[in-house]
Amino acid sequence: MKKNPASSFHFPIFRCGTDLVDINRIHDAIKRLGAPFLDRVFTSQEQSDCLREGRLTHSAAASLAARFAAKEAVAKALGTGFGRQGVAWTDIEIKRAADGSPHIHLSGRALQVFDALNGLSTAISLSHERHMALAFCLLTCDPAEPESQDVQA
Repeated sequence: MKKNPASSFHFPIFRCGTDLVDINRIHDAIKRLGAPFLDRVFTSQEQSDCLREGRLTHSAAASLAARFAAKEAVAKALGTGFGRQGVAWTDIEIKRAADGSPHIHLSGRALQVFDALNGLSTAISLSHERHMALAFCLLTCDPAEPESQDVQA
């Protein structure tokens, strides 16, 4: 009897996360806390992408708020939080592709968790309008048993 090739096919697992952020909240945090806040949450590349000439305009705050929302969305999709039990803010970086579209770069513990989930691909969508910034993250994972259970989400 022939084995049905479709019987060995596994549908991918999709993990999603979303977050909505008040742009003024991020603007105020940057004004109040300055460089320590920026350096804890954003990589130097993210800061230079958003803060033109180091100036905090509404446009810069909106871009940073969208990246803040993206990091929250990715952490939700990974099933972690931030801090001691979770990932570091800078383990999740939002970069720009040549065409200007955003993409996710993971490092450190965020990458370890993604690998433990058998992560195959990432996708991120960002938007901001007036006072709010939104991000939606989709992770595609292989449903096969992970090779190692050393890192738990």
